[in-house]
Amino acid sequence: MKKIYNVAVIGCGHMGAVHLDHIYYKENVNISYICDKNSDTANRLKKKYGAGRIETDPEKCISDPSVDIVIIATYPSSHLELLKLCIKHKKHVICEKPITQNLETGMEFCRLVKENPDCKVLIGHILRHNKTYQKVAEMIRGGAIGRPVLMRMTQNHHTLLWERYKHLIDETSPIIDCGVHYLDVAQWFTGEKITDVSAFGTCTEPGLNPGKYNYGIIHAKMSGGSTAFYEAGWGNTIASDNTKEFIGPKGRIKLIFQKDRFSNQEEGDLIEYYKYPENEYISINLLAERQPTDRQFDYLVSMIEDGLPSVPTIDEVFESFRLTLESDRQIKNSF
Repeated sequence: MKKIYNVAVIGCGHMGAVHLDHIYYKENVNISYICDKNSDTANRLKKKYGAGRIETDPEKCISDPSVDIVIIATYPSSHLELLKLCIKHKKHVICEKPITQNLETGMEFCRLVKENPDCKVLIGHILRHNKTYQKVAEMIRGGAIGRPVLMRMTQNHHTLLWERYKHLIDETSPIIDCGVHYLDVAQWFTGEKITDVSAFGTCTEPGLNPGKYNYGIIHAKMSGGSTAFYEAGWGNTIASDNTKEFIGPKGRIKLIFQKDRFSNQEEGDLIEYYKYPENEYISINLLAERQPTDRQFDYLVSMIEDGLPSVPTIDEVFESFRLTLESDRQIKNSF
């Protein structure tokens, strides 16, 4: 008989709702708490997902002895203190990225995870649990396009809800927020280490607080000769762009999410694979959830029940975090 895990979800923004949407139907999940500073938002989600209780104070959820797993889906500035509470009360954790706001608190976060192995902690690097990204990683590491690899990765948002993004920019930059994903992807896909980053950025939006920006590009050099470019921008006049292209001497792979396909969306995600010198084009269709928080949750359960290591490891999480912080520092120093 499967163990039923009592879960508290803290933070009812976009990712909090994604977590709830993907775990509420699981047979081994009971959503005990939905916690948010805005009680109206928490109550709405309680009704939608049949949660046990709402709360505005995270400590009341975390300290409840019946709670087994805490999902931290708040802004980065609160992550460290919430992790400390979870460790104090011996809870397992899924924590959204980035882990914190700066290097010092990030180091403390990672230290606490390592020093408390009985509390299983999985960071929300959701692409590691995405079937399409796993397939591309398998192809590249298997030599499908040869080495070295050139990676072009873009995550630009045309922000219809600008005030939400403006508030997020006060917490973290576009380069850090999703850059932690894609610098991790670069190392995961190639098995190489990033040896150096350089970055530049600009501000296209009026009214941002001093030292803040809404657009940046990272250039990452890698130990095996591969190169990664990551572009991130949020703005009212920036066009949405989700380019993910990987180029090598033996071919090219382009990843297109189901939502971005012009045709055959029912086939799921599309991997466009060009083989050289055969000049052969291959289309690979995969039915995959873009943000598979259900698979991520299942992996945390495997960490708890089977002793599996976290994916990515906390050291891999910290490395991509450290590199994006350095990129962010370079951009801010250029203003």
